[in-house]
Amino acid sequence: MAKLKPRRPLALQESEEVLNLAQRLLEPVKKYWIYILIMGLITAAVALGAGINAYLQARKESQASAALAQVNLKPQDAAQETQTLQGLEKVIREYSSAGAAREAELLRANLLYRQKNFAEAAKAYESLSLPDPGLAPFIAESLSYCYEALGDFKKAAAVLQPAADQVKGPYQGEVWRRLAFLYEKAGEPREAAPYWKKLLERPNQAPGVVPYLKEKVAATEK
Repeated sequence: MAKLKPRRPLALQESEEVLNLAQRLLEPVKKYWIYILIMGLITAAVALGAGINAYLQARKESQASAALAQVNLKPQDAAQETQTLQGLEKVIREYSSAGAAREAELLRANLLYRQKNFAEAAKAYESLSLPDPGLAPFIAESLSYCYEALGDFKKAAAVLQPAADQVKGPYQGEVWRRLAFLYEKAGEPREAAPYWKKLLERPNQAPGVVPYLKEKVAATEK
């Protein structure tokens, strides 16, 4: 009788075949392992840096908000207003990249206007970094009031003019009215004419306003 040879367990044989296949597949990659390792380390470093930056920014936002909360935003007299301005300027200076600093910039511009420091208020409004583009028309209107107070009606109209196409509804009508008024004050009635006409054509005008608008339109056509 022939002597039977012991057979290797099937599971062991399959494991060795899988191992050999894996080794063959990895063979071309071996010479690039150092580059793969470096890329992995770089990716990990970038992810770690992003996480650290996010943490630091969040902490800075929290600190800026806390600093702004310490500022008296309702000053009652000139001395308190000076202190408020100093507090706002400190927040802007120390937390320049934080959202609270943007809010402090706007509050500072408003306070300067309230103090009738129109030239400085205009500079403050012009230098604002707006996080929300939707605020642009309102900032433009505030800036136009600064230049109006300074007697530069033409510039007041120029800074407000873009807002005429950015807003809708009743506020758009108010912007048209103000533009017409500013151009008239600047001695440019022809520039005011289109806005008087737009107001006249606007539906639902109060009956008492229509004759006034017709008079304004007629005056510009002379």
